[in-house]
Amino acid sequence: MITLAQRQRPDTGHVRRGDMANLSKPTDYVLGALAKFFSPTIKAAKELLQEKGSYEQLKAMMLRNGAKADELEWSGADDFFKGKKVTKSEIIQYLNENDPRLNISTRKVDSGLTGDSPSYGVVDERNRAVAEAMEDRPMVNEEKLNILDNMKSNPDDLVPFESDVAYGSSGDTNSDILEKIKNNPDDSDFMDLDTYLESRVFERLKNDYNYDQPSFYQRYNIELPKVFNAGETEYSNYFPEGAEDYTENLFQYFDPTGRIKMTNLAGSGHFGEDAISTVMHSRTGIFPTRSGEKAMYVGEGQSDPFQKLQQGKDLTDPEPIYEKKRNLPRLLTRNYDESLSVSKMNELTDKVYSDSRKLRENNRKMFANNLNQEELGRLGREAAIFQINKIIKDPTKQNDTFKDMAKAFKIKDELPLDTSSFTEDELEFLHYQLYNFEEFRGVNLLAKDDKRIVDEPLSRRMQTAWTREPLGVEAVQEYMASKPVDWLNEGFRRYYGNLNADNMLLKMDILDTRKAIEKIELDNFSGEQGFKEAGAPFMSSQDKWVDQIISKSILDAVNNPNVDYLTFPDDIGAIAKVTGKNIEDLEPGTEKFYKTDTQNRLKKFLKKFDVNPPIGQVFLDPPPIAGQNTSESFSSRGIQITPEFRESVIKKGVPTAAVAPIIGYGALNSMGENENGDQM
Repeated sequence: MITLAQRQRPDTGHVRRGDMANLSKPTDYVLGALAKFFSPTIKAAKELLQEKGSYEQLKAMMLRNGAKADELEWSGADDFFKGKKVTKSEIIQYLNENDPRLNISTRKVDSGLTGDSPSYGVVDERNRAVAEAMEDRPMVNEEKLNILDNMKSNPDDLVPFESDVAYGSSGDTNSDILEKIKNNPDDSDFMDLDTYLESRVFERLKNDYNYDQPSFYQRYNIELPKVFNAGETEYSNYFPEGAEDYTENLFQYFDPTGRIKMTNLAGSGHFGEDAISTVMHSRTGIFPTRSGEKAMYVGEGQSDPFQKLQQGKDLTDPEPIYEKKRNLPRLLTRNYDESLSVSKMNELTDKVYSDSRKLRENNRKMFANNLNQEELGRLGREAAIFQINKIIKDPTKQNDTFKDMAKAFKIKDELPLDTSSFTEDELEFLHYQLYNFEEFRGVNLLAKDDKRIVDEPLSRRMQTAWTREPLGVEAVQEYMASKPVDWLNEGFRRYYGNLNADNMLLKMDILDTRKAIEKIELDNFSGEQGFKEAGAPFMSSQDKWVDQIISKSILDAVNNPNVDYLTFPDDIGAIAKVTGKNIEDLEPGTEKFYKTDTQNRLKKFLKKFDVNPPIGQVFLDPPPIAGQNTSESFSSRGIQITPEFRESVIKKGVPTAAVAPIIGYGALNSMGENENGDQM
């Protein structure tokens, strides 16, 4: 018996069915019923005749009965149940708790693209939503206390970027900020502690909003904006003019187990903050037909992840075009397991970055904050001479230039640490070596007649150079570990010893983390294809993601009583319009995708309803644009939404891997219950 413990999941914006109960349902149309989505995978699980067996056995039965392999894979079920005995009820329970089907976030224009409608600017809307969230004072006060506790518990941590609005000194630590506030209580240029913490909470909420707007509205119970005009949708300018109800549908995947971060998925290259989770998108609008009826026109369907995958997959192409070439080194994965590995690897990479940044900050504080300028210069100079002496003593470390120069300046033995006792030859040799030392930022050569006063200018140049350079700091640390450096004061020695011990632990942790990254790369991403980026569901074929768009389009058309036709692109000018290109500049295959591939998938999809409405040409006749007497009509191809077709779709439901739309960047869309009784 497998125990299905509730997994810990971050709030990723995945709206679960139980949470949707709080959202208002739309009024039923005159028809009296709405078409609904249902999961063919959950349906197949419920219809299993065998109560238990190996997961692989039951999965095969489900697939034969209509289940979607992508749903099982991207729910994490394949990974969770792999090689295990499982019962029918366990599979059903798992799929209900870890529904991988895509959320559909919508951005909608409630009036025609040429009309006027109230507008909320993107920044203004964010500030409105955040300000409304800040009205929850218990939440805000709790956040303020959490931030303050964290600052006191971690005084040496760098202040996050979000607080720069308050104090813009990059590189400030928590203790630096608290000290500023403490020492300037009456200075109008400095916030008091409460105001500062308030600003931190405000910035944190802004970041939450930017990261995931749908989740933000739901988490903080914020009133949704009512209207979005063409300016708040992203690409209305690239759509035939005159459309009513112009809509951008973003099909978004969120790992239901919470193990794959949205930022580690192959997402869209469009739609700003929403792009990271968007697997595909469609853009629709409603136009009058030449016969005076109305058609829902699906003007664009696109999947950025799939396009990237196609660009980079042909490794045998001897002369790939530029778009292919730039994608070859970083191919997309197609499966959940590899995406999970990528997510884990990126998590470890972030840790290495964070630990390395802390190490560099420790090094900066270790020297720059505790030694005066003269001491910094002397310490850097002596460390450089120490490095040169290592090369002198070890011929295997000497290149030809070093050998020739040492011979020319008669350098045989190690150089003294005190430059005041240098000979003319030793001074010039030192200068040349320092100039080539990456660790010390290439100290410039002095004129020959100035060599005798080298100590003072050399000290000045080395006072700040090496403290900013990690290699320089490491060179100094190596020198201090090998020599007494007895001129350093005892207080600094103790401080250095303690902080250096912390740094050694950090270095060991960084090394271990890098080994873990290398193991993941070796186990998962080696071979001729090299490293892979995270993938996304439904990317194994074009048909799969196109079907998602068709299913959503059918549902919307059937549930809108004012729509008489559902059509797709047929006019080359209209196709070019949505791409933002001239007809002659269209990518090869674009016209075929819309006129042939999409039409073929539509024909096949319609068979699910046991009806075969004829697919034919429909002329769309947009209303006149302001300032023009006429508008240009264009052709499309699609089906008539007859009463018989509506009845069939409503009765059977729409099988899809997409759930009913949730709140994204627009208004509420159709929601109901599927045939299994699940809230959609």
